[in-house]
Amino acid sequence: MRSQTDPGVPGADVAVFDSRPLPETVRAAVDELDVEALIEVVQERCATEAFGPFAHDEEFRARLRASIRQNAYALRDVLAGRSALADLVLDRLLDFATVQAQLRIPQQTWQRSYRLSYFLQWEMWTRHIRRHAEQHGLSAEQTADALSQLTRVTLSYQDHVATQVADSYAREQEALNRSRTHVRRTLVRDVLAGKTSTLTPSDMAILAYPLEAHHVAVLLPTVPEGAAIQLADGLRAATRCYQNLVYQLSLSSSVVWLSRLEPWRPEGLAAVRSVLTEVGVVASVSNAATGIGGFCDTLTQAQETERVREAWGATSAPSVITYADAGLEILLLQNDDLAHRFVDNELGPLALDSTEAERLRETLEASFRFGSHVAAAEHLQLHEHTVRNRLQKAEQLLGHSLHDRRIELQVAVRLIRLLGRDRPPAAADAGGIPAGRTGGKPAPVSPVRARR
Repeated sequence: MRSQTDPGVPGADVAVFDSRPLPETVRAAVDELDVEALIEVVQERCATEAFGPFAHDEEFRARLRASIRQNAYALRDVLAGRSALADLVLDRLLDFATVQAQLRIPQQTWQRSYRLSYFLQWEMWTRHIRRHAEQHGLSAEQTADALSQLTRVTLSYQDHVATQVADSYAREQEALNRSRTHVRRTLVRDVLAGKTSTLTPSDMAILAYPLEAHHVAVLLPTVPEGAAIQLADGLRAATRCYQNLVYQLSLSSSVVWLSRLEPWRPEGLAAVRSVLTEVGVVASVSNAATGIGGFCDTLTQAQETERVREAWGATSAPSVITYADAGLEILLLQNDDLAHRFVDNELGPLALDSTEAERLRETLEASFRFGSHVAAAEHLQLHEHTVRNRLQKAEQLLGHSLHDRRIELQVAVRLIRLLGRDRPPAAADAGGIPAGRTGGKPAPVSPVRARR
């Protein structure tokens, strides 16, 4: 048997890793690649395919982009011969490795993101070099040599970076594992994931929060963990609850649990809303629930409430919204078809995808929210007569007074934002038009259901 160092063995004369620049025949093409376009492709694919739960976290995406950007330009400089692997400064990549450890992103997840990143970069560089070779009439052998060197450099660069990233991730994870805070986070994560229904006395001591108590969850979509801890202490003092617990959901969002040993009373829940409103933070608040199951349920309720709050829009939604406020929307969204039928029946022609219908819905919502034509007009920056005329037009199209089904209309106007515009046509009568709640008159097809 020949040894691996025997020149007769295929590949024995090829270095395992090779970071030499591309051949002179194609090196001029390096600076012609649109690296910014490459960065966009890599970021979008990694965000959606590897980091789905964090894809909409703006701070996480900013850290991810900074890492990808530094990575892409560093590889370009190695290919061009301007930088050697040993001299590269990769602080943004290592910072992102630390972030992933802090967010408890599994090792296999970030490893997949790096594999995906380097495959996409290799693929785009391959197309670019091949196109350059064709345009400049390089021989097949010269093209093959260039692509072979591109592949060796890319793999060598990937190994160099992966080693440093793995070391940085491992160091941060080791430090976290020694911290009481990290152990507490891990306990909360396992409880929420249903991995444990009981905790040992030592676990309970570390958690320092009574899971058997009565809980309320406050989701803070724009408040990082550090600021949430300070806010939690204020909430605890103002509401006189027994204990609080803060859990990081992402780099820029957190949830605060407040517990009482006795059931929550209405005035206690009102105090939670009052404090959050006074502080001026955006928050979604759950109903009260009991025990370890209630602990998990309150987070789900707060997340469902936040989804509705976001759908209301920044100008229409109050800064603080409770599960009770959004309960009807959340209930209807449990059954997609039922939700669409509700919108069709209540809004009829006001659900059309037209400028007029959108203006009427906006005016309806403002009128319901502020309770008067004057306040609604001020909010919409319109004349009071314009608001009055729009509301009269809405009544004509609906076929009944706005006061007859005020709550249903208010919910339907908000719900239409959650449902989108990609539904099929509703069940139609012989004339192809669904019947809405329009005083017996047929209503035009709702855009919510008109595109299925």
